[in-house]
Amino acid sequence: MEKVAVTGGSGLLGRAVLQELRTHGWRTSNFDAIEDSGLADTFTRGNILDQEAVDRWLPGHDALIHLAAIPAPGIASDDWLTMVNVVGTARVLRAAARQGIRRIVLASSVSALGLAWGRRFMPRYFPIDEAHPLWPEEAYGVSKAVNEIYGMAHARRHDCRVTMLRFPTIVDAANKAAFLSSLERDPEMAARLLWSYVEVGDAARAFRLALSAGGSGGHAYYIVAADHLAGERIETLLVDYYPGVVRTQRFVPTASLISSAAAGIDLGWTAEVAWGSAHTT
Repeated sequence: MEKVAVTGGSGLLGRAVLQELRTHGWRTSNFDAIEDSGLADTFTRGNILDQEAVDRWLPGHDALIHLAAIPAPGIASDDWLTMVNVVGTARVLRAAARQGIRRIVLASSVSALGLAWGRRFMPRYFPIDEAHPLWPEEAYGVSKAVNEIYGMAHARRHDCRVTMLRFPTIVDAANKAAFLSSLERDPEMAARLLWSYVEVGDAARAFRLALSAGGSGGHAYYIVAADHLAGERIETLLVDYYPGVVRTQRFVPTASLISSAAAGIDLGWTAEVAWGSAHTT
């Protein structure tokens, strides 16, 4: 039975990932500064900036999922966010290289694209896919884009597979109502998110499938719910917020403005939870 190292397994996404892996027969080890939920087989309290602690923890694992990060801007200074998110990731990858771990999955974000926290950017086309350039302009989005560069470089240098999963806001049943209410109160932020989301169980399943993918190299995928939360007003909202953006032949008004088709082809992942049909903004 293979054992997966998980950094940041005590958060919302981390707990779901540990549960998903446990359900499917993987052994897991959680490395986190926050108390463990009990879902992992073993727990080590630590900080990803502590290279010696990461190096002590990682031996004996077959694969790595890296979730530990400051999850949004405004929680810490830009300097500290960059230190934790970028330098911390580099140190985890360095430890993985020393252990010869050949399957790594990194949690990235649609913020690497430029969504959410910067000024509202104007996409080149809808639906957005992995061919669209990344245009982050604030520290969190930049940290995720830089981590993807690190991941790609790590895969090339060590001839292994590094998969980077780009998530929008991750929502579970407990925070669904609050999330929907926040979008209603702040239509501008809803537009900056492209009315996107993903349910936490769907997000966790993407990590399991990414661990099972074959081959080598660096690969980035959008992991987004198949629908959006703009409801029937989507056409009006697109004219108001994103006038003139080209719509490709794949454009479907009821579908997410961010395509996860590549994850479906390469990983076999499709979203199972769709909340947009029951909600309009």
